[in-house]
Amino acid sequence: MHKEVRKQMILRRKNFLPSLIITVLLFLGLVLIVYFTDPKQSFFVFLFFVNLFTLLFFLFSLIFAGSKVGLIISVCMTVFAVLRHFGIGNILNAVLIAGLGIIAITYERSTKRNH
Repeated sequence: MHKEVRKQMILRRKNFLPSLIITVLLFLGLVLIVYFTDPKQSFFVFLFFVNLFTLLFFLFSLIFAGSKVGLIISVCMTVFAVLRHFGIGNILNAVLIAGLGIIAITYERSTKRNH
């Protein structure tokens, strides 16, 4: 039993450094998109949101050590960012999206499946 826990711990450490490097590169890519591109071109807006989603996914997966929670939080934040881009993101939408995220995380943690 102790041997299996040790193997999982070593696996998590091995996966940490590549994920951290990817997160830093995505952050640098996001900064480059913001500073060096024209925001009126729709391709760069789409590229910004894709980069934002992947950055948030890797960041929150590293912080919470779980990709499901990272996925839920990054989807919620990206949806709110898209709503803000179209001018319809307000505090009510933020609270509703956060509530849906909390419900999804609670449901995910309450239904433990053996996968």
